[in-house]
Amino acid sequence: KFEEIYNVEKFVENVNAVVKVATDPADVTADKPATLRIPNRPTAAFISEQIEPIYRSTRNVKLVSFFPSLNMKIRGLQKTELDQCFCLGMFGTLELQSDIHDVADQMLERLRTITDNSGGHFIAIDLRLDMLQQKGCEGAHGTKKCFSALEVGNFLQKIGFNSETVIYVTQSRWHEDLDELKTLFPRTYTKARIMGAF
Repeated sequence: KFEEIYNVEKFVENVNAVVKVATDPADVTADKPATLRIPNRPTAAFISEQIEPIYRSTRNVKLVSFFPSLNMKIRGLQKTELDQCFCLGMFGTLELQSDIHDVADQMLERLRTITDNSGGHFIAIDLRLDMLQQKGCEGAHGTKKCFSALEVGNFLQKIGFNSETVIYVTQSRWHEDLDELKTLFPRTYTKARIMGAF
């Protein structure tokens, strides 16, 4: 649940100027909400045409975002009134609950301890192995938008990182596809391996 991970009071306080948050809306039914798939950074027109009508009729929607362009390039978008909302949503609203924040701090400290010969520096990689098999990874004219663990490892070597570099992969558990990265960089960790490192 959201409230088990994030500080709800801080969230409401941060978004209060942009949206009204009802923690227990009386008019929301117990029915399953309509699930709407929305692209990353939807336009105002998309919101008014695709989301608003369903929200107005059901008053209960679940928004699931997807990333049609995984390279995250902004497609020539001009600054809009939605930029403030995007920025707020991505950076200004979420604060971890204190116990989860403590675990994150503990993980950081362990990573810094492991990186004894590099002054506490490490690389964190958000490697979405689950996305590799999906169509969102296929670019125009057969180009790739997603990269395997081996390709990421080869890239890191080519730009000068040596095999002693500590890498934190933002996956909860080890996946066999990470074995190729660990062959190149033996000090590669996931959350589970960091917590069990000591």
